[in-house]
This record gives sequence, structure tokens and C-alpha cells, in this order.
Amino acid sequence: MFTRCLRAEFYKMKRSPVTISHIIIPILVSAVFLAYYASSGWEEIDKITAFYQALGSAFPVLIGIFVASTMDQEQNAGAFQNLLTLRSKTTALFSKVVALLLLGLFALLFTAVLFGSGFNMIHGQSSASMGVFVIASLVMWLSAIPLYLIFEIFAFVFGKAFAIGAGLLSGLISALFLTGLGMYVWKVVPFSWATKMPDAYLVYELADRSALSQIKSQAPIYLIVVIACFAGYYVFAANYEGSKISE
Repeated sequence: MFTRCLRAEFYKMKRSPVTISHIIIPILVSAVFLAYYASSGWEEIDKITAFYQALGSAFPVLIGIFVASTMDQEQNAGAFQNLLTLRSKTTALFSKVVALLLLGLFALLFTAVLFGSGFNMIHGQSSASMGVFVIASLVMWLSAIPLYLIFEIFAFVFGKAFAIGAGLLSGLISALFLTGLGMYVWKVVPFSWATKMPDAYLVYELADRSALSQIKSQAPIYLIVVIACFAGYYVFAANYEGSKISE
């Protein structure tokens, strides 16, 4: 049942702006940063870190927009009736968030390959291997899983504007927490993880091996939050009866 719903979800997204954006944005972002870095005098480590910080700040905003777009598509297709009349709306709702998660994973890994390849071409033997770029992108994707689940609930309960607003706020928090403001509290604020978790990994991999302790202390908090978000999403999906915005 889940596989069929997931396949149907991808079919609905075929050639949609959401799917196309997951291909175009990585190309544009990588090209812009590589063009700037080709003539920049920054240190290699600073370039890599800044790239992932910028990407992590923008990622929550894009998640909010993509989640809102899929909700809007469902509303326009029949005011959520296509969803609510399914034998298992819980499975259908989970397939929606999983489809977006898979698209997000593809986009981030695609970005890592494009940027990593270009970066190594520019700098010759870079201090960071392709594996570092890929793992940093994977860490960013893992850090964003709670956001996908939370924003999906926001979109279907409060509407697309609320989900987009939450994405914008999360992006702002991610950027602010790169400063000293979030030094001690970022580990318990999921809205900051898209920048802080990849940043912690890059510090460990490229600069300070002692940062491993910071990563280890974050791991149990992350697992608890992700489990709680999945549990909350299940409760939401099982009890969802349509949004007030469709009435």
C-alpha cells in the first residue's frame, strides 16, 4: 500500500515545479558559489564552511515552500477529498512527506557532487575529499527530517502561508544561530540544525577532531526529536479530517 501511494505521489509530482526545482536549484547554487570562489582569496576550509552555512540557511525556507506546494496541489485536486477517501489516509500522508524527503536527499547529494567536483577542479588537490561534501550534505538532510514533518502538519492544518512562514522563520533562526547567539542552545532547537549540524561535522573533519564530542552529545537529542516528530506526524495523519481552509 505504501509503495503504491509513494509511486502515485511521484507520478503527481512528475514535471511539477517542485520536482524541477530540486534539479535546477543545485545547479544554480553550485555554479554561483564556484564562480565566486574561482577568484576569491578565502581559505579552502572557509569556502566550504560558508557554502554549507548558506545552503543550510536556505534549506528550511525551500522545505516550507515545497511542502506548501504539495498541500496546495492536493487542495486544488479536490479540496482534499482524494486524500480523505483513500482506504488509508495515514499511509497516503506518510507517502507525501517521504516523497519530499527523497527529493530533498537527491537535491543535496546532487549539490554535493556538483560543488565538490567543481571545487576540486578549481583548487586541484583540495583539503576536502568528495566524501566530505557528500557526508556534509547527508548530515544536512538528516538534520532537516523534523522540519519536513513539522511543516507538513503546519501546511495541512493551518494552510500553505503558515508553512512558508515557518520555513522563513526557521531559515532566519538557522542563520542567527551561526553567531554566538546559539552557541549553547542550538542542540535543542531543531530549527537551527540545518546549519549547525553540518557545521559541526565540517569543523570535526577539516579543523578540530575534538569536535567529535559535540557531535556525540547531539546524537541522542536528535534521535529523541526525530522519534517524537514521527510519532506526532502519525497521530496527525491518523486523525486528519481535512483542513478548515478547504471549507
